[in-house]
Amino acid sequence: MSEREHVVVVGAGVAGLATALALGRTGRPVTLLERDRLPALGDPEEAFATERRGAPQSHQTHGFLARVAVELRSRFPDVLDALHEAGCTELPVNLALGEPQPGDEDLRVLVMRRTTFEWVLRRAVLAEPAVTLRTGVGVVGLTTAGDRPDGRVRVDGVRLDDGTTLPADVVVAATGRRCPAPSWLAEVGVELPEVVHESGLVYMTRWYRLPEGGDLDLDPKLGGDLGYLKYLGVPGDGGTLSITLAVRTTDAPLRGALADPDRFERACRALPGPDQFFTRGPLTPIGGVRPMGGLVNRLRRYAGPDGEPIVLGLHAVGDAHTCTNPLYGRGCALALVQAGLLADAATAHPGDHRGRARAYEAACREHVEPWFDLAVQTDRTGADPTGFSPTGTSPQAKALAALFVAGGSDPVVGRALARLWNLLDRPVDLAARPEVVARMAEVMSNPDDYPPPPSTAPTRAELLEVLGVTEEAATHA
Repeated sequence: MSEREHVVVVGAGVAGLATALALGRTGRPVTLLERDRLPALGDPEEAFATERRGAPQSHQTHGFLARVAVELRSRFPDVLDALHEAGCTELPVNLALGEPQPGDEDLRVLVMRRTTFEWVLRRAVLAEPAVTLRTGVGVVGLTTAGDRPDGRVRVDGVRLDDGTTLPADVVVAATGRRCPAPSWLAEVGVELPEVVHESGLVYMTRWYRLPEGGDLDLDPKLGGDLGYLKYLGVPGDGGTLSITLAVRTTDAPLRGALADPDRFERACRALPGPDQFFTRGPLTPIGGVRPMGGLVNRLRRYAGPDGEPIVLGLHAVGDAHTCTNPLYGRGCALALVQAGLLADAATAHPGDHRGRARAYEAACREHVEPWFDLAVQTDRTGADPTGFSPTGTSPQAKALAALFVAGGSDPVVGRALARLWNLLDRPVDLAARPEVVARMAEVMSNPDDYPPPPSTAPTRAELLEVLGVTEEAATHA
């Protein structure tokens, strides 16, 4: 990709916006295509009030892990400044871990709404001279160049929903977890391998607004895992907060009950953590309960085991490439990481489709794929790196639970876990630090020394009773 090669980015969500900005700032002309028509929005409140058909997840709870701030500070410091001006705040996660240590400056999560994040990022893209944003333009397929001696297909543009085509030297798919890249490639004779692991969860989110002038002096996240229910409360910018409840897709009685706004709020008041939101004054609901299903861990492999690309001229960023269970809050962070990795690969391999693809996919295997693997393992074991406690009575579950208990105050374990779930250190990075390995092994070998605090959370039967759903009805539903 030389500096004058034209890049078409499909999808103007967080991944597409970040990719367009990263590539545009290398001097490459970028056309960013978005299927939805995006009206001009004057402020974060207008952005929050706008529904986007192509981004239903934008009104779900979003965690902006410390890696987000690190990436912004490194690559887009002006965007980070604009986020602060729009009302975003940064909260440290090391306050209970003793004296500050080197690296603690990175342990700061961002508190804001996803809609505010995207609004600020879009304004930066609109101000970027190298980027042209076209909205109300859908992409239905790819165009390809003639036969190559090596037999690989090379993408050279996109087909639009109005019947026209748009030539491109490079196409980037950034249309999220529903990205139709497999069908696009199938039409040109390329099979896109993928690995899928279902999360088995469905989410329900509701937003609230604090009283005028109200404020919350709370942890940046308030969550828990009760086995039958996961929950998470997150303050946002603009005097807002959101609460997400996640239940198994097979638990029809609880799913049905929590879809009702009144029962949803009753459940929140019964859960330790979210209940604190309702003790600070009257909250005003913003809309009803927003469900979100189809939550998977999915890895699409755009390169073979030998590192060779399966197609030239096409890349994917964000959930179109690697999608992890949204409960862990990694989506926006990984999208920013991949946008930067693609820009780096383009800079290192100008005009070289194969070299760019090899470098980008190798970087994704090293810096992105570990978080997919961890998400799959976490879903299987029940140990949640967002800070929720693993459930179960097996020796493994007890050892993991002890690790999480110790992580609340132990300087070594706590920092290691905080850096892990904030995507600052991969599991392999922690494994290379002898003091971390030794301390974690000590804790996990003595789980009785780290008993979990007494739980005040309701059982499933108790919560159903709070919601007015009888166990008999639940059993026969």
